[in-house]
Amino acid sequence: MALTAGCTDSAPHPAAPAPLVVEGWIEEGMAPVVMLTHAVDLTADTASFDGFVEKWARVSVYDGDTQYILTGAVNHNYMPEFIYTSSRLRGRAGHTYRLLVETDTDTLEAVATMPPAPYIGRLEAVKAEENDTLWYIRAYLDGVESGRCYKLFARDFDDDRRYYATFMGTFRGESYSADEGRTITRGIHATYDDTEEPFSHYFTPGSRVSVRACSMEPELYDFWSVYDSNISLSQNLFFTFAGNCPGNVRGGLGYWAAYGMSQRSITIPRR
Repeated sequence: MALTAGCTDSAPHPAAPAPLVVEGWIEEGMAPVVMLTHAVDLTADTASFDGFVEKWARVSVYDGDTQYILTGAVNHNYMPEFIYTSSRLRGRAGHTYRLLVETDTDTLEAVATMPPAPYIGRLEAVKAEENDTLWYIRAYLDGVESGRCYKLFARDFDDDRRYYATFMGTFRGESYSADEGRTITRGIHATYDDTEEPFSHYFTPGSRVSVRACSMEPELYDFWSVYDSNISLSQNLFFTFAGNCPGNVRGGLGYWAAYGMSQRSITIPRR
């Protein structure tokens, strides 16, 4: 062992380039959103995450043979606060969208087809047991089909700048009960500021909440299921994952989704 150690090359080796990570989606009736970052080594000293954001990529989305080149811009509603998007493209059910990301060192591709959306028949505000100030929402959906996969998102307009995945809001159609609906509570996210008050999954009286019910392909179900499980078992959002979530991006990490989507709003009662 000593001889082997003595023969080891002690010269430092150049670090391998950090993989590119994609978080991107297109929803029915909405413009695409793509965020690009380089993977962060959480064991290394990192002064700022700003340098890991990829701001100089060529990002394209193909709807059939038509290419849409996305424009990068600062947007404070997202984390990181830089997205690629295009107002010329809106999602349509049944269409297949190919994402192409090109940088000086990487080429990433992903394909997603938008399934038919479920319809939110009604939303019901339900008071949490033994508490007069905390509420959750129950969503009753139509058009949920066995064999399809679904994801729920919500936005509390008092606190949120965008829609976020609800807590444990990923499910398969065969597990849905029309009589029971689905429970919707808030999911924690990276932009939440807990310096003022502790995070709560519940909604408060008077809050106006919008819910989006989305259909998605099975590959995205795998991603969100792992994400949900890790978040529910962790007390720290930034150090949750021991390994990468499964994705559908070739040449890098992350996911590209095409969500069939419907939405509906509700105001939490003040009483």
